[in-house]
Formats: sequence, structure tokens, C-alpha cells
Amino acid sequence: MALAKTATGGKSKIVKKNVETMFCLQPLKIVEVHVKFLAPQHQETSEWPMTIRNERSGELIAYFSNGDQQKLFLDGVLLRPKVQILTDFLSKNDYAMDELDFGKVNVERNRTIHVYLSNLTDVTARWQLNYVKFPKKTTIGHNTTTPWEVENMEKTDDPEVFEFSITGGTLKGTSLPLRKVPEGLLVPPVPKDEDEQKYLPQKIFIKFKPKQNLLYKSKFRFICETGIACDVILKGRGSYEENYD
Repeated sequence: MALAKTATGGKSKIVKKNVETMFCLQPLKIVEVHVKFLAPQHQETSEWPMTIRNERSGELIAYFSNGDQQKLFLDGVLLRPKVQILTDFLSKNDYAMDELDFGKVNVERNRTIHVYLSNLTDVTARWQLNYVKFPKKTTIGHNTTTPWEVENMEKTDDPEVFEFSITGGTLKGTSLPLRKVPEGLLVPPVPKDEDEQKYLPQKIFIKFKPKQNLLYKSKFRFICETGIACDVILKGRGSYEENYD
């Protein structure tokens, strides 16, 4: 008996590995074959695309001395974790850009909102919060500048005015979906047992503490180890007026 193993990637049908092994079996004897699925390095995106699910296929063929053959199909799946931010309210601003707006806040006060970090996949997500500096953009003329770009030119990018209650951790997946209550707010699901408790979305509190009467806007990225990150833009305006608390 001879065993031949081939592996193909995606739809390309390109043979990556072809191995043949010979066995001589006595009557009523068996041979045990172990097949291992080896994943590429997670940073090699040409071999392992930055997608949630990437399927691989191959085959194991047994050739017998009497001319018979037996084919076994091999399937493997590569999974990357992916996280997303969920909010109690719509985060689209007047310019249809995805931002979380704290509104106006007195410089001697602060305002806190919360978001939920959810894992969309079955893979445990190990995440870390990072500040992402806005790139500097120059414009030629006011006529070619959108209102959102004008606002961004006036902003102060100071990440210190935004404080997060938690900046890293692990999140098992798939996260349980949030429930919508009659008022339209999203609230965490009620876990049935301790095992479901592990799959709750991560609630994160964000505090805005303006320093001056300026428009503050900063971008943060939830980096997911080996997986797909998500961004959030935070915005708020400081004020010296007492009625903004």
C-alpha cells in the first residue's frame, strides 16, 4: 500500500505538498496515520489573508497493490478574531462619519459614556488599546474642503483628555448579543450560567475631561492580536460656561 497526500489552498488548486509513503501490511494488520494541519505564520498575510475565515483543502489517497485506491478529503479552517465597538446610541455625526461625541463639557467637570467591545468570532481575542495620531493634511483652498475636513483642521488632538476604564484584555467569542430595551438602548444579555458569563461583551467606560475651551478629537484603535482591529474616534468640546456640566 502507498499513501499520497496533497494540499491545496483556496480555489487556486496549486499543490503545495505531495508526499508518498510505502507500507507493507501483514494480514489483519492496520497502519495508523497522523495528519497534522500546519497554519502559516499569522503575520504572513499573503499566505493567510486578513479575513475572519480562510478555508484550506487537501486529500489523502491510499493506493493498493491490486490496483484499488481510496481517497480521503481533508479540510482545515484558519480563523482570525475580530472585535467591534457597540454603543447605546447612533455614532454617525452630521457628516456621516463614525464618531462618538461627548458634546460640550465645562473644563472643571467631566462626562462619562460607555461602549461595549464585542468579539464576532469563535476565537479568543487578545486586545490592546492604542492611540492613533491623525495624519496632517494640507488643503489647497476652502472650496475644495468639506465641513468635516474644516472641523478636523480646527481640532486639538490630545488623547490625555479621554480616559478608558480598561485598555487591554482577553475576550472569548462569540460574544453574546446585546439586548434592545424599549427605550432603544443596548444592554448586556442576562447569562444563564457561569459559562455564559464568560461570553459577555466587555463594557468600557470612557471619560472626557477637557482642559480648555477647544474642540478635542482623537482616534483610538482596539488592536486584536493575530486578528482584525477596529477604530473609534472620540470627540468633545471644552467650555468655560457653567451650564455645561
